[in-house]
Amino acid sequence: MNEYQLWTTMNLGLMANAVYQAGVFFLLWVAFRAANQMRAEDASVLNKSLVSLFSLGIIFNGLTVGAILFSLLEGTAYGFEQVESLSAGAQNFVDVYGTGEPNGAQNIFTANPINTGWWAVVTVMLFGRIWTKS
Repeated sequence: MNEYQLWTTMNLGLMANAVYQAGVFFLLWVAFRAANQMRAEDASVLNKSLVSLFSLGIIFNGLTVGAILFSLLEGTAYGFEQVESLSAGAQNFVDVYGTGEPNGAQNIFTANPINTGWWAVVTVMLFGRIWTKS
């Protein structure tokens, strides 16, 4: 592949990642609405458990989207490393994200520590809303 093809492929991956992330954020909004409803009507343990499982699925997907993003960036940097002559922008990209050969599947918890921290806060907010009394 040449540099242009790598940039194009990366941009297509970024667009797909953004669409999936938008879906995750919509489902996160639904989870917060459900958590608020569980608290408002003092729901049963079964209903709270189901909303908790739904929320965990959304959190897992959010962590996965973050890991896929870093895999995409590292894979693109590795592709640039294989190209003979690079532009200044591509070389800068390699300097930032180039870590050698990508390991394929990223660990969803360690791929992006900031993303992991953000989802940890969301987890505490959701479960606090579901399981505590007002």
